[in-house]
Order: sequence, then structure tokens, then C-alpha cells
Amino acid sequence: MKSKIVVLFLMLMGVFIPVSSAQPDVEVPNWTIDWVEDLSNATLLESIDDKNSSDWWDKGGIITFEFYIENTRPTELSIDLQFEADHEGEFNWVEVDLDETVTVGGGSNKTFDVTLEVGSLNDVDEGDLHGLSIIAREDLQVPTNPQTIEADTRVPRVAIMMADIIDADVPLLAGTETEIKVELTNFGNKNDKLKLTEGDKTLTIDGCPQLSIQIDDSLSQAITPGSSAEGMFVAKASSSHPTTDCVITLKSRSDGGASVSDSLSLEVRSSSSPNDGSSSGSGNNDTTSTGGSDSSDDGELKGNFLPSISAWLTIFIIGWVAIIRRNEIIT
Repeated sequence: MKSKIVVLFLMLMGVFIPVSSAQPDVEVPNWTIDWVEDLSNATLLESIDDKNSSDWWDKGGIITFEFYIENTRPTELSIDLQFEADHEGEFNWVEVDLDETVTVGGGSNKTFDVTLEVGSLNDVDEGDLHGLSIIAREDLQVPTNPQTIEADTRVPRVAIMMADIIDADVPLLAGTETEIKVELTNFGNKNDKLKLTEGDKTLTIDGCPQLSIQIDDSLSQAITPGSSAEGMFVAKASSSHPTTDCVITLKSRSDGGASVSDSLSLEVRSSSSPNDGSSSGSGNNDTTSTGGSDSSDDGELKGNFLPSISAWLTIFIIGWVAIIRRNEIIT
């Protein structure tokens, strides 16, 4: 009898134990905030024109992140959002576009975005990391525990170089050569230099097939951010070069991908070209000759216009003299 009772008890335990252990845990309705995408790695800022700078080479950075708030409660939820970042220490200016308060309906999931814009990427080293966070707190009369999500941004490379071919303003004579200087300025945020490889037509000449160019190594030197350096190339005209204007154009790219270009108009004179002094003297001689001719003509005009005695005056004088003569004889 006792054994039957034990067996019955074990059978009852075998039925009820699985039922009680399979019962799921009850979750209390709540809300959560998180990024839409995985932001475990730093996200690169997008380079744009700096809207607060008048210089064309200044670049700013912009980035937009999406986040969501899930509300499992049956009632609407109001959340206050606060943005924090450590970008203010290095950038000229920082602007954030984020709603201060958002609402999420009961039993729903809603997506929002935050946009961060900064200035002066040129002055911040490539690859620098900066953290940001969004602190979300339920809008209630009593204090509640906040939820925080974090992310990192990374500064992209800014590659901007400018070349200025310095015009010596001196004509090049046929059969001679001259050094022409080029000022290179790096407006980027990392060391940069021009790409000069064999066969690369970095310098081209228009209109002067008898003019040759030799590039110096100084034209490909590395330049630190925010500084300038002087490079040079040699222009050489053949002895048979005619008098003409030659256009020399520099067009290249930097290691960082910046487009660099400038041009120069160089006057080349042949060895048989007259100098400016002889031409100027010739012009002065012509002017003197013309002046002498004008003086001679003036003299002749003055001679032609001397006063003359009229015929009636001549007859009167002769008659008057005759009367005087006659009176003298009678006397």
C-alpha cells in the first residue's frame, strides 16, 4: 500500500515540476534607447566647406547618427535628451542638431537622428578621435535613472595644396636658361607633397616647341600643414628660338589627392631681336626731325607775309616829291 502511494506521489511530481519550470519570466514594461547601426568603431566625419570661414580652403566636418527609443509600456512616453561631446576643445566651432524632448507612443519604436557639425578640420590632425554621447531621461516630476548611448568620430584627411609660379618679369633670351621659382603651400592637416614621376607631364609648354623644362627635386619636397616651401624648375630656350610668348602650366596631384595647378606666361626673345634702347632712340630722332621741319616752315610763312606798299601810295609820294622839287627850283 505504501509503495503505491510513493509511486503516485512521484508521478504527481513528474507532472507538475515541468509545468512550473516552463513558465516564462514576466518582463516589466519599460523603455530603451540605442543606435540604429553598430557604432562600436569610430565613424569618419564627412569633409565639407567651412560655412563660418571666408577662405575657400577651410574645411568643416559633418556627421549624422540615427538612434531609436523603444517603449514597451502601454502609455505614451516623454524623454528629455541631452548631448555631450569633447569636440569643443579642438575645433573652432561646434553645432549640434538634436531635439531636446521627444515622445514615443505606447507599445511602439520610434527613430530619431542627431547631426554634429564642426569647423577647422584643416587644423586638427588626421585620425584624431572624439567622443560623443546622448543622455536620455524620462520626463517625470521625480528623478529617474538616465540611459546613455556613446559613439566616436574620427577626423578625415584634408588634402589641399596651392602652387604659385613666381613671375620674374624678365624675358628669356634664346640660347639661355633661367630658374623659375614655385611657392607651394599646404593647407591640409597632414604632411603632403607633389607627385612627380618619370613620364608624368607635371609641367607643360604651350606655343614654344624649342623651350625645354627641367624639374628640380625641390618641387617634390614634403610640406608640413599650414606652411609653405619654395621649389623651382629650369626653363631653357634653344639658340634658334624665335621671339614669342610661351605659356608654362603646372598641373599635378599631391600624395593626399589634392589637385594643384598654376600657369605662367614667359616671354622669349630671339638673339636677333633689336633692343629697346635703339628703338627708343630711333623714335626720338624722328620726333626731332619733325620738329625741325615745322620750324623751317614757320620761318617761310613769316617771310611770305611781310607788309607791301600799295600803288596809290607810290604815286602820291612821287607827286609830293615832284612838287617840293619844283618849288626849290623856282626859289
